[in-house]
Amino acid sequence: MFVLIAAISYSGLFLAGRTLIWEVDGIAQHFPILLTFQEILRGGGQGLFSWSWNLGLGADQLTTFAYYVVGDPFNYLVAFIPRAHLEWGYQALILLRLYFVGLAFLAFSHQFKFGRFSQLIGSLTYTFTAYTFYVGMHHPFFLLPMIWFPLLCWAIERVLRGHSWVPLSIITAVVIMSNFYFAYLLALGSLIYALVRFWARKREGAKMRSFLQLLWRLAVAVLLGVGMAGIILVPTLLAMLHATRASFNFANGLLTYPINYYVNLPNRLLTNGGSVQYWITLGLSGISFIGMIYTLRHFKRYWVLNWVLIAMMIGILMPSFAAVFNVFSTPSNRWLLMATLVFAYATMVLVDHLAELTAGDLKWIAGVSFGWLILIWLINGFYLNIRKHDIATYLILLALVGLLLAKRSLKLTSRQFNVLLLGVVTLNLANNGLGWLSTNTNSNSTEQIRQGTAMKWVKGYVDGAQTGLPKSGQFYRTALVPNYYTMRSAESDVPMVLGTHTVGSYFSVQNSYVGQLSQTLGNSEYAMNSPLGTLNGRTTFNNLLGVQYMFAREDQLKGQSLPAGYQVVKTKAGDPKIYPDQFIYGLSNHTGTVLLKSTNALPLAYTQTQRLNATKFNQLSAVDKEQALLQGAVTSGSASGVKTVAPKKTGQEVAYTVQADDTTVLDSTDKVIIYRNQHSTGTSNNLLSKLPDKTVTLTDKQRVSLTPATGMTNPSQRLLNLIQENQQWLAKNAETNANGLKSMISDVQGHQVPYQLTIKHPKRYRNTEMYLVLDGITYDRSSIKNELKTSQNTNVFTDRPYTKVDYLDDIRDGLKGNLSASGYSLNAQTVDNLVSFNQLGTTNMSDYEPRTKAVINLGNSHSARKTIVLNFTSIRGMHFKSAKLIAVPFGKAYAQQTHRLQQQGLQGLKVTNNQVTGKTRTTKASVLTTSIPYSTGWQLQVDGKPVKTQIVNLAFVGAQLSSGHHTIKLTYQTPGLTLGRWLNVICGLIVLGLAGWQGWCWYRGLGNDRHDG
Repeated sequence: MFVLIAAISYSGLFLAGRTLIWEVDGIAQHFPILLTFQEILRGGGQGLFSWSWNLGLGADQLTTFAYYVVGDPFNYLVAFIPRAHLEWGYQALILLRLYFVGLAFLAFSHQFKFGRFSQLIGSLTYTFTAYTFYVGMHHPFFLLPMIWFPLLCWAIERVLRGHSWVPLSIITAVVIMSNFYFAYLLALGSLIYALVRFWARKREGAKMRSFLQLLWRLAVAVLLGVGMAGIILVPTLLAMLHATRASFNFANGLLTYPINYYVNLPNRLLTNGGSVQYWITLGLSGISFIGMIYTLRHFKRYWVLNWVLIAMMIGILMPSFAAVFNVFSTPSNRWLLMATLVFAYATMVLVDHLAELTAGDLKWIAGVSFGWLILIWLINGFYLNIRKHDIATYLILLALVGLLLAKRSLKLTSRQFNVLLLGVVTLNLANNGLGWLSTNTNSNSTEQIRQGTAMKWVKGYVDGAQTGLPKSGQFYRTALVPNYYTMRSAESDVPMVLGTHTVGSYFSVQNSYVGQLSQTLGNSEYAMNSPLGTLNGRTTFNNLLGVQYMFAREDQLKGQSLPAGYQVVKTKAGDPKIYPDQFIYGLSNHTGTVLLKSTNALPLAYTQTQRLNATKFNQLSAVDKEQALLQGAVTSGSASGVKTVAPKKTGQEVAYTVQADDTTVLDSTDKVIIYRNQHSTGTSNNLLSKLPDKTVTLTDKQRVSLTPATGMTNPSQRLLNLIQENQQWLAKNAETNANGLKSMISDVQGHQVPYQLTIKHPKRYRNTEMYLVLDGITYDRSSIKNELKTSQNTNVFTDRPYTKVDYLDDIRDGLKGNLSASGYSLNAQTVDNLVSFNQLGTTNMSDYEPRTKAVINLGNSHSARKTIVLNFTSIRGMHFKSAKLIAVPFGKAYAQQTHRLQQQGLQGLKVTNNQVTGKTRTTKASVLTTSIPYSTGWQLQVDGKPVKTQIVNLAFVGAQLSSGHHTIKLTYQTPGLTLGRWLNVICGLIVLGLAGWQGWCWYRGLGNDRHDG
């Protein structure tokens, strides 16, 4: 049955030439990480317990990969898969995990007195759920908790029934090692299961130990399991304490979900609803839905189970409930993966009692099922404007109800009925799978990359330009020029596989010090999963981090702003060295690649003979802080003998004026005439109707000709009022922005108004990098009320009737839309650059953070930039406490500054996986300054003696150095690894010893039983 359902479900994807590798996290994270893990397993690269310079700026491999691959037993099979076939191996492992999901459920269900047929149906409905289909496409290792949770419940059940607790210890250790995030989620779920089952067995009068005895046995089992996982848990826990995601915005600040969440919920209970919002992945099979109806009808008989179902129903309505299960962070309903076990249990209860269904039961089942479909019809606005696939789901539910109703009248034998029931359930589950995986039913499936492209894209990610990088010599880093790729993911880990030391990375565990530095400098690309991105193309930020080379698109060389001092690497003939595009359908950027090289990039480790006054540094703007880090080091501890200086401001404030672009704002009758002419539904032979683009004023002749044709001879008072309202909004906004940009608005149609910043003395700012610095950002989201108003206003401008059906349609769209939860994009365009700043909406479950500040790099330009055009999307308006233009020059003084620091780099610098060595050359007391992300795992020896490290430049490993020449040696060891190993060994031996003792006691008891017999 597994093979049959899987074959049908996944055939839609494979027949369409697609894979189970998602074009977002799949190819950006999971596939390259699996490639790297395969190399580690085969011993072709460095070991797992080490530092890697290919994880962004550098990171611990164990703690970075622990979230993804380290504790997943299925991933170790990649050691036996040829690298060329890893794309298929990646997908085969998904199906293998899915099969073990069902096996784990069978182990759990076998403890209860359910029939074999009931267990078969239960295991199939547990295996093929909306959650498993969704994560199989997007996050394969998310299938693991579907395996571990029933096994944890199985082990807890054994303890409650007086059996050995050793299996619980072993499974606990496996769960914690597989993924620390899901370990937390499953720990809560397991605790709830233990309490519920204790309550249930107490009500049943089952023989049990006392509560305290059971609590002691469970606690010992869990603690020993935690200890056995120490080798991974302790280092990972320490890493998480200093990770970017350690700071939480509880439930994304939500008290309730957006209205569309609740409106779509009834449909999501039966189908996938076409999308996933706040990780609502219900999509129950029809038999599970009926099972819930049955148990709720017999409330007293299934008292405990029903209260669990009610608690889940309440929990699914509250963001705070989901946030608690999601480590007190975002309101992600991933806890529903555990609810699937409850649904499957209810399914087995129903199937076990199908022969006993009364007329009352059948009436309830039919009534609630029909009623639920009517409810879906009602909330869809009295019409079924839904996907064809969802209709198929409803018909299968009705067929299932019909089969139950017709069982007696058709005089079906039990065997015939079971065959028919299994057939309908199989059809239901396969149909649910096709709803996720068929390109004909779900647009999400078109986001799965095409067959045969994964490995090709990894190899050709930068068109082979990595071969142009130096193979030996001084340590260096690389970066991508902004917009090299415009993928949906925050960043990509593919460069990790290429060994390019690219600063951008995309992992769930990121160093919080690096994240704090990125935020302090106002990096507009910052995200918790990708704290650096492409550094927004900022010149000094790149040089500070030692970015010596950049990958740029060939077409970016013409008319595109590039960081200052980065020159194109050329051939011997003096032409740009172009690496031709390695075309991959749907993935490549359709242009060749060039390498840019900087002579100003700083070495990995150098000495600073000056330290910055911390108070003065903190008073600087984000732009000036970035430049100040070249003037001296910012230290977290003492630096005796090192001269303390006040940082100098280098940024120049640029004077500008603000002008709203009212070209499309209908603030005059002429504009309305033009607008109606452009939006007329018929055709006209009148040549005067063919107006030039951006026409805002009509000639007398055009006005006479077009006024009657557009119904503007006697404009309505409502129209005139709207024109006046637009005029008033623009006038008020112009007054607000008289002394600088403070507010960006929409017109009465809800169209966002573009803005133009005009620089007063553009020639002064040639050869500078210019930034738009925004502070105190707030924004106005849309609402149903606003959307109704703007829709009605648009109908007035077009002179079209606004019918009751139009009103109803607008209500439907508003209720089902995502207006109150959306974020926005702010785009800034100059003559040679286009850059975006994004505020994610509260629906984002990974990187949502309210952004109140931003430094948007408009780029370094040799030309005189006269204007900056700003556009925003998705919201009604934006407001700022201040919006400044800051220009930073990069001339001879800047080059001298960076070259001086280069000369102070460690002599004979040698960088290996876990060690950095070199010699200082300064005769003054200084601060050892590096761009190595700070970790207590880095231990420093100066002239063979240990020296305490400290945080320098807000994020990096550094230390105080006395005057004189010194031999420097930095050595890395994973923090907590030694303690974790000891815990692992000690607890493992205890469990092994106790298991042996229990086995011996069991064996002796068995022998005595035989002797007595």
